[in-house]
Amino acid sequence: MKKLHLVNLEATDNIITPEQFEEINLASPAVEIFTDFKVHKALMIDGDTMAVTALQLMLKTHVRMNIVVAENDDFVGIISTNELSEQHIVAKLSKGIAREDILVKDLMIPKSDFHAFDYSELLRASVGDVVSTLENYQLRHCLVLDRASHHIRGVISTSDIARKLHMDLDLNVKQSFGSVYDVVHQKASSM
Repeated sequence: MKKLHLVNLEATDNIITPEQFEEINLASPAVEIFTDFKVHKALMIDGDTMAVTALQLMLKTHVRMNIVVAENDDFVGIISTNELSEQHIVAKLSKGIAREDILVKDLMIPKSDFHAFDYSELLRASVGDVVSTLENYQLRHCLVLDRASHHIRGVISTSDIARKLHMDLDLNVKQSFGSVYDVVHQKASSM
């Protein structure tokens, strides 16, 4: 039997993540950058949740977007930290609604106003195609719809794309996706 030696952690800087080993670039298949709900559980929130509670939960868990559901987990919309901002809450307060009465469903983007990538088309697309589309529509999040099965298959997030492309960007500020697109293309052309 071999005797193993334990080592000191003093020179350890960080914890490794799978993304650090992924070799993803603009030519990579688009399915490499989407959160597939067949693999990862969708982040959902009930539409009747108080808006201030939803924002606190999202900030605490570092989540920027949730799928809003009604009874029986029926998909009704999307809520992000942008819609839960103090500015949107104050707009509701100015209409005489009490802060504790403002619900997620009052601030969400309803599914009728949301667009999605078609999963079958995404299978034939590249990361660059997705980045270009998101830039054109100025979106931070986009759902992926499996039309053959009639269900939401996943979501694509600009922050996930930036992380997987190993870009050090803070997408939480008022930065347009166009500037992310420019940085990606500068990085790709310098390689």
